[in-house]
Amino acid sequence: MGMMEKPTINAVIFDQDGLMFDTERMSEGIWYRVADELGIPIYDELLASIRGMNADDSYGLFREYYGDTVDIRAFRERKREVFLREVREKGVPVKPGLRKLLAWLREHGYRMAVATASREEYTRRNLEETGISEYFAAVTNCDMVKHAKPDPELFLKAAQMLGEKPEHCLVLEDSRKGLEAGLRGGFVTVMVPDIWQPTEELRGRLYRVCRSLDEVIPLLEELR
Repeated sequence: MGMMEKPTINAVIFDQDGLMFDTERMSEGIWYRVADELGIPIYDELLASIRGMNADDSYGLFREYYGDTVDIRAFRERKREVFLREVREKGVPVKPGLRKLLAWLREHGYRMAVATASREEYTRRNLEETGISEYFAAVTNCDMVKHAKPDPELFLKAAQMLGEKPEHCLVLEDSRKGLEAGLRGGFVTVMVPDIWQPTEELRGRLYRVCRSLDEVIPLLEELR
């Protein structure tokens, strides 16, 4: 952002999968296993495209790749079943630095929200099982909005629930669609890469790219 004025940040809005929880990598591995089990080809480009998408939007992409050659619903249902079973058995893998960042934000008076393309029940269970739900004053999910990311509706709703303007909210995201949503909504948008790395063009539009959640604390200290 170069010469832009320092923003005043009062709140932080977190994406869920791939940002707080290391679930994107886990999910990707399960797609390959289930495809193998069912004898279905799987495409890297398809998996890259559905990252950060809600289930309804990604269904259309599956149709583009498979047409009528595959029972897409059965394929996706099997993957979901295996994913949820692993989460139940092994717990949700928490990203390094998350707990420290949440504690620091609370200590310094920032308000926090989660804005996720995932469903409410899955999100609530993740937050409760990892013991972090108490940090968040608001949680918005795909069931609460008409338009999925890259539309900014999820983030705008979260900001509204926090009682903050977008320009005073830091959005933390790892996916292309989520980052676009943050930028379109007028949020101070920061990327913490997970699997996907930003293009130079996108990097130039973001406020910052942090290598991990640990780098978010020094960034906010600069802005205090």
